[in-house]
Amino acid sequence: MAFKDLLVHIDASADCTHRVNAALALAKRQNASVTGVALALESTIQTYVGIDFPSGLSQQQQDIVRQAADAAIAMFEKAAVEAGVKSTTYRISCGATKAPAQLSFYARHADITFMGQPRADAAGAAFQESLLDGVLFSSGRPVYVVPYIGRFQTDARKAVIAWDGGQKAVRAVNDAIPLLEGRGGEVIVLVINAEQRKGAHGDEPGADIAAHLKRHGLNTRIERQTIKDISIDAAILNYLSDSSADLLVMGAYGHSRLRERAFGGVTNEILHHMTTPVLMST
Repeated sequence: MAFKDLLVHIDASADCTHRVNAALALAKRQNASVTGVALALESTIQTYVGIDFPSGLSQQQQDIVRQAADAAIAMFEKAAVEAGVKSTTYRISCGATKAPAQLSFYARHADITFMGQPRADAAGAAFQESLLDGVLFSSGRPVYVVPYIGRFQTDARKAVIAWDGGQKAVRAVNDAIPLLEGRGGEVIVLVINAEQRKGAHGDEPGADIAAHLKRHGLNTRIERQTIKDISIDAAILNYLSDSSADLLVMGAYGHSRLRERAFGGVTNEILHHMTTPVLMST
């Protein structure tokens, strides 16, 4: 079953073009429609993605935000027409604290949402992370995170599944199947330190999920690794680089906001150091 209803978060940042192109490319291949959602924040903030505000000019700030949202919509609509993809757009006006919930609402009614990788050192980084956190953990839908360096191949000619046998990984694999089917590429089930999660694996770690994927017609193989000197996230990132993979599929783990950290350790490190698109599910 192909994706038919895609969502992409659009804004005034330079990185936005990458995720728009990724969403439109997939939509064209699967004959899907794409919805672009731009946020026009009502609350006064000094920095917003891609915009430098003059200080102390509240109304002018609001005008700039609305104009930036409209410009992002115009860019998206033009790109969709050029790609020959059906599209819909929304400009949502809300306070910054309500923006994640608003975007999550729209994500809930799409097959998959395209979002950008947060730039840790960029203006508005905390806001971008809150948006990603909201959609990942509140929408109930998969999120396709596009690196800010711009690699956005959605063909998944070589996809890596970070497999730990858990519920979140299962959900991610299931959500990724429409993206993986019919591509003619390779799917690698990467199992790291399986002995630490014996209860989550059968006699041959990764074999059962690999068999499931093969029944979907996917060319699947298993890669098992035992690591001691580096972290799990580093091992995953190294494997992506060494294998020249163009997609990572993984479950997303989060911490309570009360702990002042939105993402769990591995999820956080992958999101901030990824150079390959990542499909995440919770």
